[in-house]
Amino acid sequence: MVKKILKRFIQDRMLLIVFYLFNIISVIAFFHLSVPANTEVMYPLFIGLFLLFVYLVIDWIRYYQVNEAIEKKLEGTYTEMPIHTGEQRAYYQWITKMNQVHSSEKNEQAKRNKDRLYFLSHWMHHLKTPVSVIDLIIQNDKHEQTTTNTLEKVRLENKRLHTAIEQGLTMIRMDSFENDLDIKSVQLLSSIRKVINNRKSEFIYHSIFPVLETEDEDISVITDQKWNEVMLDQIISNAIKYSSSKNESRKIRFSLKKQDEDVTLSITDHGVGIPSYDLERVFEAFFTGENGRKNQHASGIGLYLCKRIAERLKHSLSIKSEVSEGTTVSIRYLTKV
Repeated sequence: MVKKILKRFIQDRMLLIVFYLFNIISVIAFFHLSVPANTEVMYPLFIGLFLLFVYLVIDWIRYYQVNEAIEKKLEGTYTEMPIHTGEQRAYYQWITKMNQVHSSEKNEQAKRNKDRLYFLSHWMHHLKTPVSVIDLIIQNDKHEQTTTNTLEKVRLENKRLHTAIEQGLTMIRMDSFENDLDIKSVQLLSSIRKVINNRKSEFIYHSIFPVLETEDEDISVITDQKWNEVMLDQIISNAIKYSSSKNESRKIRFSLKKQDEDVTLSITDHGVGIPSYDLERVFEAFFTGENGRKNQHASGIGLYLCKRIAERLKHSLSIKSEVSEGTTVSIRYLTKV
């Protein structure tokens, strides 16, 4: 190690040594050529070389201590880094900062990988339910002629399977959320009608009627249209799912209120409602609560995704609910940047 560091030291100081020797020779030559000439050469030469030697010895000791510590660190051995110069201090601070940034990024990546594995395991488990139900329907009807009712059951389970897959893909896309943003002015009513229309068959099947309540048909908000519609779809899906416990005709109300530079969209169902002890945890990943335990199709992913999307889009998302009365999910948008 010493030879390696010494070789590197000589290479690093070669320019200094050459310029120092050139300086000594220049000074001696000046006095030797002056009138009257100073013929003494060896004495100033040896003095200059001695001072150069003393400087290099001191510099070598400091250089060796630092480079020895670096070599040990490269070998994986912990050692304190001695600091002698401002340059060394600056480099040490820079390396320390880079190491902190790297450690932070490494820890964040490890957390994301852990969360991704957690989500994947729960998501795959959730996918098993509709697949098992479809298989059970087929087994029960394999000796009978396929009926419209059977096909409708399969279609509904296939829809749930499709929804679960979309939720999984949405979770994956959340990692590159910022690369897929297109923030602009969006017609909110148009987006709401589009999402409702996509869920039209479910509204009809569960005898639920969507009602739009607004004083202004032309309401524009600042958002990303695609991600906002994903969020609305999850909320509407939950509203339909938990409204289906009653037998009478039901409604889901979409209320729009504009105030100054804000627009608040409230989506209200008149379903089972959420117990107060579950309300503060509904935005946690895979939390299904009391209602979810009664509903085998609950995944606990929908509202979690909505919360994450709302945070990324800088929207305010809140929820209020009373048991047996219903649930209201409110989203507050900005109309101007």
